[in-house]
Amino acid sequence: MNHEVWYTVAEGRVQRLTLAMFALTLVAGATAAGATSVAWGLLALGAGALALAQLVSVPAPSGERLHLGVAVAAAVPLLTDDYAAVTTVYAFGMAGSLLLSVLRREERREDVARHLSDLLATAVLGVVFFAISALRDLGSSEWGRVFALAAAGVAWYAVRAILRSLVGFERQDLAPRYLWLLALEDWSAVVSLFIAGALFGLAWPVMGAWALPMAAMPYTFSHLAFVRYNDTRLTYRQMIRALGQIPEVAGLAPTGHASRTAELSVAIARELGVHPDAVVELEYAALMHDVGRITLNEPAILRAGYTDEDIARWGAQIIAEAPHLARVAELVRAQYLPYRLAGQERDGTVPLSSKIIKAASAYDDALHELALAPIDALERVHRGSAYDFDPEVAASLRRVLAHRGEIMAR
Repeated sequence: MNHEVWYTVAEGRVQRLTLAMFALTLVAGATAAGATSVAWGLLALGAGALALAQLVSVPAPSGERLHLGVAVAAAVPLLTDDYAAVTTVYAFGMAGSLLLSVLRREERREDVARHLSDLLATAVLGVVFFAISALRDLGSSEWGRVFALAAAGVAWYAVRAILRSLVGFERQDLAPRYLWLLALEDWSAVVSLFIAGALFGLAWPVMGAWALPMAAMPYTFSHLAFVRYNDTRLTYRQMIRALGQIPEVAGLAPTGHASRTAELSVAIARELGVHPDAVVELEYAALMHDVGRITLNEPAILRAGYTDEDIARWGAQIIAEAPHLARVAELVRAQYLPYRLAGQERDGTVPLSSKIIKAASAYDDALHELALAPIDALERVHRGSAYDFDPEVAASLRRVLAHRGEIMAR
C-alpha cells in the first residue's frame, strides 16, 4: 500500500478511536463532577491549567517532545483527596487540550496518537495513585502520598510507552520495539516534570501562591539543561553531516550519497527495531562511511591501488581520532564486510548496523550511479544476499521501499 494511502487509513482509525475516547472522557467528567463537593470554580481552574499545560511542549532526550500537562496531573491528586474531583479535572482538562489543539489548527498525525496515549496514561495515573493511597491508610501521611505518586508516575511512564509502541503513529515502517525504547529514553524529563508537580502539590497548602515559583525553579534548570542538550545534539549531527560531505565536495564520492545512505539506513534500522541509541550511531556511521575517500587525492595511493577495505579502514582511522566516536569508527570499519563467507552460515562479528549501511549504500549506488529503477536496484541487493548482504536487512529494505510507495508491496 502506498505510504500516503496508509497514513490516511491509519490516521482515520486513530482519529475515530480518539473521538470515541473524547466522548467517553466528557461523559466521565460530567458524571464525576456531579459526585464531587469541590467548588466548580476550582475544578474549572484545574481543568484549564491542565488543558493549557498540555499545549506546551518541552524537548526530551529521545528527540520527541513531552507536554507540561503531566506536571499538573501529578499535582492535582496531592491537592485534594476527592477522587471525583481529580477525575473531573483530568477528564475536562485532557478533553479541553484536544479541543484547543484542533481549534488552533495545529493538529498533526503524531499529535492525534499523542493525545490518545496521554489521555489513557493520565487516567492510569489517577487510578494507581488512589488505589495505593487506600492501602493501609498511606494517603493519611505526606510520605505515603509521595510514595503513591511515585508508583503512579511509574505506571504513567510505562503505560504511555506501551501505548506509543502499540498505537504510536500507526506506521508500518516503525517497529513497536523501536517506539517502546524511544519512549523509555525520556525518563529524565518525565522525572523532572513529576518532581515539579509534586513540589507544587505538597507546598501549596503551606505556602500558597509561593508554591508556584518554588516548584518552577528546579524545573527551569532542568528545562534549560534539556534545551542545551537538544541544541548540542543538533549541532553535533550537523557537524557529522558536514564532515561526511567532504568527499563529495572534493569530487571523490557521488553528491548526496552520504545523506541518502544515512536516511535509508535509519529507516531500515527503525523498521527492524534497533535501539534508538544504536540508530544514532548508525546515522553517524552512514554519513561518514565514505570519509576514507579523502585519502584518494594522494597520487601515491592511486598508483598503489586500493580496495573497499582500505577505504573503510582509512575512514575508521580518521573517525577514531575523536574518542567519543570510537563505536562509529568500528561500524565504518566493518561496513565493507560480507554478511557471511563461503562455508559459514553468517559472520557473527559483523555488526547489524554495518550490514545496514552496506545494503543502503549499494541500493543508492545502483539507483543513482547506475540509473536503475528502484525495483531493479533492490533486485541487485537481493541477488547479493547469498554472501554480501544480510537477507534480513534486504527484506527490511524491501518493506521500507514498499511503505514509501517506491516499489509495489507484495
